[in-house]
Amino acid sequence: MTTNQDVAELFLGIADLLDLLGERFKPEAYRRAARSIESLSEDLRAVAARDELRSIPGIGEAIDQKIREYLSTGRVEYYERLRQQVPAGVLDLMRLPGLGPKTARRFWVELQVDGPEPLRAAIDAGRLNGVRGFGEKKIAQLRAMLEESKGAGAAERIPIERAYPVARRLAAALRREAGVHEVALAGSFRRGRETVGDLDILVTSDEPEMVFDTFSALPEVRTVRMRGGTKETVVLANGLQADLRVVEPDSFGAALQYFTGSKDHNVRLRSLARDRGLKVNEYGVFRGDERIASRAEEDVYRTLGLSWIPPELREDRGEIELASKGPFPRIVEGRDLVGELHLHLRPDATAEDVSSLLGAAKARGLLYVGVVVATVSGEEVAQAVAPEVLAAVRRSRASRPRAYAVVEIGPGGTPASVLEMAPEYLVLRPGAPSGGPPIAPSGPAPVALLAHFGGDRTATGAWLGLGRSVGAAVEVGPGEGRLDSSAARAACENGVALAVPTGLGSPEEDATAEVALGFARRAGARPEDVVNTRRPPTGGNRSKAR
Repeated sequence: MTTNQDVAELFLGIADLLDLLGERFKPEAYRRAARSIESLSEDLRAVAARDELRSIPGIGEAIDQKIREYLSTGRVEYYERLRQQVPAGVLDLMRLPGLGPKTARRFWVELQVDGPEPLRAAIDAGRLNGVRGFGEKKIAQLRAMLEESKGAGAAERIPIERAYPVARRLAAALRREAGVHEVALAGSFRRGRETVGDLDILVTSDEPEMVFDTFSALPEVRTVRMRGGTKETVVLANGLQADLRVVEPDSFGAALQYFTGSKDHNVRLRSLARDRGLKVNEYGVFRGDERIASRAEEDVYRTLGLSWIPPELREDRGEIELASKGPFPRIVEGRDLVGELHLHLRPDATAEDVSSLLGAAKARGLLYVGVVVATVSGEEVAQAVAPEVLAAVRRSRASRPRAYAVVEIGPGGTPASVLEMAPEYLVLRPGAPSGGPPIAPSGPAPVALLAHFGGDRTATGAWLGLGRSVGAAVEVGPGEGRLDSSAARAACENGVALAVPTGLGSPEEDATAEVALGFARRAGARPEDVVNTRRPPTGGNRSKAR
């Protein structure tokens, strides 16, 4: 875990403890600081060394001091002091699905219930009967949640690429089998965050009960936790929670905006609405009792004096100010990608595979494919395609789409090892830094791309500096070998282009392409910030390409 993640989780823990102790405003201050730190594109230690912690949104004097205390000692005394005031079991209560800090505090303060087992005993003894807010249905739901959580740890966030396949299947099944009119995935999934804690699914339908019956019976659903009115909560086979909401068609846009979030973004929208004498919620924008916008997201934003904001950018990082000035600047879309820069063939690939690959590229409207014909480690060619495959790549030069012969050079690799391959460009795989800045090879072909450079945030600046110096793009996407959205944002800010994988040649279940595009969009990348929107690929330094 990185320092940034450590500190973000520590501050989220402080916020939970403050909630349980009845504090009103401090918890949100720590959560905002945690979100800012989590999305930071460089290591906190580097920011602290420059004495710029307070330039991070949400970091004031008190939180600045706590960060410095953690960096120097590995602990924060304030957190330890708060923990001593709250029984450990109360925190376990708060982590039960659907049971937030306010309810956990009620159990603790009003009923002297300080953990899951005492809650189970209180339910069995009938102590919740007649208590305000706990009817028969709610008590049954609590009992079911306790049984479901028995022997299981708290739900964890999972990488978004793991959530994609099941999210696709759920949405497709609802469209196909549940008689719904509209289906949309919301929440952090729609915002393209690196990790997902649950899935939020919105549908419109005239028959909510039929929708819930269909959803509950899907093979991906393991357990139904709650069902009532217009919402059903289930646990999926992979352990992820999914919340399905049936909304009125006239409220669909407002609900989609509201449940997409983020929390900070929505708080700012509600503040804007109040300044205009309006109210905004999941049902629409209201002037008094009159609903004046709700059907489409664009209407919600327009009523508040804003242009529509791409979901991936809704994190309260300046997007609202930008949207108040006119049409929102266009960020990269899938249709902008005209080529794939970095594609590995199977070891047993044939010339026919090259033809099939180019056919698939043509069907998708791509103009070129960079085919790795050899990988080099040190002076040795670690792997190379068969001569007939290389010949097929060469023959495609006169066709469209065409293939480029690419050589991937690993740590210690030198161009002398690949002169006979006559590559049209190189992909540099630098590996982890070791005491000094990374060095790019020089030789008969340009370095067009940096790939598989490792996920250490402290090294990101070095690789971005290398990309800028040699005019190479850097791959964005899931996995340790590519940039996440925060590092991609740093690349864009520093004049280094991104390369977005297209998914060409990947299995249908592979979500790398969608996730990579989402990360690039979260970085605010414009089409001109992405090297494989260009015809033909000429390198990653934008100043050279213009």
